[in-house]
Amino acid sequence: MPPFASSRNKSKVSLQRVNITSNAIQKTVRFSVINCSLKINHAQPALNDEIRVPSVIKEMENEEITSPSVAGRLVKGGPVFQQNVSVRSFEIDPEYKMSTKAIMNYLQEASLIYAKKLGLTIDTRFGITPGMRKMDLVWVFRGMHIEVDRYPCWGEVVQILHWTCASGRTGVRFDWTINDINTGETLVRASCLAVMMNKNTRKACKFPEEVKDEIKAYLREDVEPIVEAFKYSCPQIEAMDHIKTGLTPGRNDLDVNYHVNNAKYLDWILESTPDSIRDKHELWKMNFEYRKECLKDDVVQSLSRVVPSNEKNREIEVEHVLRLESGHQVLRARTVWRTNSHSCRGINSMKTIF
Repeated sequence: MPPFASSRNKSKVSLQRVNITSNAIQKTVRFSVINCSLKINHAQPALNDEIRVPSVIKEMENEEITSPSVAGRLVKGGPVFQQNVSVRSFEIDPEYKMSTKAIMNYLQEASLIYAKKLGLTIDTRFGITPGMRKMDLVWVFRGMHIEVDRYPCWGEVVQILHWTCASGRTGVRFDWTINDINTGETLVRASCLAVMMNKNTRKACKFPEEVKDEIKAYLREDVEPIVEAFKYSCPQIEAMDHIKTGLTPGRNDLDVNYHVNNAKYLDWILESTPDSIRDKHELWKMNFEYRKECLKDDVVQSLSRVVPSNEKNREIEVEHVLRLESGHQVLRARTVWRTNSHSCRGINSMKTIF
């Protein structure tokens, strides 16, 4: 349900396949949702003209549902979480576009609400099942991959879809899309690998059978990642010539496990990204590899290097490393930047408000 609608006036809708289109650069599947369509864009074309779309989305076809609210809802009893959000003024950048950090925060929030609605959150501990609490286990991110096709503008209402999948024997993969609620266009795609860590040893551990039994009903085995990580070699530390030192977390940067929130890492890698890139370009793709937890008293260095590329290539790649003053790496990352695709300034006369 859109955030401005009355909770007593829920309209029932049906997801119905309306058309399929394809071309040399993408495959598109559309489903009608209220007065919009859900369109999943893929960066790579499918082979043999096959239409590739996550099976969890296919299963929503022809399902009768009620319009989701800002509180979110479960689709088909749990396989997919669905939520509408409005882009607010304190979540935008100077061009009135939703900031990348706000996107990361919304993705994390969707996961936490999803776990709560599934009954997997006990007490006030986010996403902690009874089995995990008994064994002192918490979730930690190992890697995150985000692609932004278009940044939402201030005041836009977007819809978040989120689902979880098994990933090998030790992890769980979280997938998200953020879609334009009016057109159904996919604006953001993201995947994240999460593993379990023992709070006492601070080390990752295998998936206990007891915990598997608690969550297996909501884990998919047959769903491809919504976005693939792009491969790159280990960063060349000695070649990194953009350095920012003395970075420290504030109390508001800590999560409920007293780790630095993963979205804060984005702030830090941008500290050493050249202004000549940030002023004229926007983040398109982000690949994060989390190496070590960062705590409240840690002091961090941010190092970056612009990757040499063909002059005809308008994209800019940047390597990043966050490390403690002791030398231990906290994060490895690679970002891909493109020329600013659009500005939200002037939309609905927003400039006159400030």
